[in-house]
Amino acid sequence: MAEYINNSEKRKQVLQGLIQQLHDGRSVEEVKGEFARLLGEIGAGELAAVEQALIEGGLHETEV
Repeated sequence: MAEYINNSEKRKQVLQGLIQQLHDGRSVEEVKGEFARLLGEIGAGELAAVEQALIEGGLHETEV
């Protein structure tokens, strides 16, 4: 169970980082492959948690 939780946290951190990189100016083409791979692994609840963390971190919800 702990391994699943750690993997979940890692996926959320990576996704949050990718979204932040896009916000900071990195091109979609540069992150497209990793983003697609990660979206195949992440669940809806994890995605919602990432969105919430980004909003709480200062990104406007339309930027997420």
